[in-house]
Amino acid sequence: MDQIRQKLLLDMGFSPKAVKILQDEVNMGTMESPTITEQHQGSCGDILFLSLKINDVIIEDARYEYIGCAGLQSCASALTSMIKGMSLSEAGKIEIDQIISYLEGIPKQKYECAEIARDALRKAIHRYLNPDLKMA
Repeated sequence: MDQIRQKLLLDMGFSPKAVKILQDEVNMGTMESPTITEQHQGSCGDILFLSLKINDVIIEDARYEYIGCAGLQSCASALTSMIKGMSLSEAGKIEIDQIISYLEGIPKQKYECAEIARDALRKAIHRYLNPDLKMA
């Protein structure tokens, strides 16, 4: 990431930690043989594709792909980092403010991105625990 983009993101209200996570593309990309993959679209049109590798009830790995903005990328990176090693029960309790806190701040207009990440995770957990549900 060039210095101009870094400055723009900082000026928008992304914390230095959030900018570093964006720059490093933490946990972004495809996962080979995920246990479950879920997608969720926000009202803004951004889409998150979340892949989890689950062993019994523990999330061993998490990766994501997205169509959207830097806010969604930062929130998805934060969420996937936060949930590795967590039980499904613990991960399902993660709230928007915890994602934002992990990032040490993002612009208020990007809070919906944390909601998209949280909701994608909750959908994935629900579908994993209820395998007989048909995909919508």
